[in-house]
Amino acid sequence: MTGHGSGEAKTKTWTAAVECYSVNRKTAEVVFHSERGAAWLEPFVRERVLARISRGRVQVNLILSHTSGKSGIFFDEQRAAAFVSEARRLQKKLGVGGEITISDVLAAAGLETSAKPEGEAPREVVLAALDKALNGLVATRNREGATLQKVLGKSVNQLAAIAKKISPLANRVTAQYRQTLWKRIERADLGLLAEDPRLIAEVALFAERCDITEELERAASHIAQFHEKLASTAPMGRTLEFLAQELGREFNTIGSKSADTLIARLVIDAKTELDRIREQLANIE
Repeated sequence: MTGHGSGEAKTKTWTAAVECYSVNRKTAEVVFHSERGAAWLEPFVRERVLARISRGRVQVNLILSHTSGKSGIFFDEQRAAAFVSEARRLQKKLGVGGEITISDVLAAAGLETSAKPEGEAPREVVLAALDKALNGLVATRNREGATLQKVLGKSVNQLAAIAKKISPLANRVTAQYRQTLWKRIERADLGLLAEDPRLIAEVALFAERCDITEELERAASHIAQFHEKLASTAPMGRTLEFLAQELGREFNTIGSKSADTLIARLVIDAKTELDRIREQLANIE
């Protein structure tokens, strides 16, 4: 689910500003962005986010500053001096001109380092700002979820209405087949009676093959569970995806068993509605 939240927290020595953004993902993923001096905070941020978000890609942007202006980033002076010395030696050996500037030194690999500040204050102020940002993120996701809940509820009600239309049609399939078979026998002038055991056995076999009672009952059960999960406040995305998959299986079986044109059309309508449901479930936690 998509969402956004921001938060800020301060102490006498530290200020933390956090922004969180989330987009759709089937699993939970945390992407952490900060200056290098705050990189040590990533495990704590990740743990706090995953405690509240079970699905979605959450990007966390952190700015952590000290009242003294220190960022926690510093440069290894000994390695910098060695870099300049070696660069000048190489310059002299190759006989090339030019000046070595501070920009050249700062751009050299391996000179920039970071250190974890002492004490728990930096971590606590960051987590306090993160909690505020997550509160906003969750609030926006909840608003989107409420909208999706209504949309999915309507789609599932539509599936229930389709199943309700199929049920009486299923009861007439066997009778239609018996009538059609008997007409063919009469046209063929086979001399069979309507009570012929062979005819009765054929109709009984067809009725068994085309019986969709169990499929309709299971579909009704899945629909009821779908509504139950929609009304829950717990994460439900994976469960709803499973129920949508099972509903698709039941309607596929109904379509393959049925020899009735109207039922076949209704099954197509059900599959179309299930496709809409699957698209929306990509946004559900």
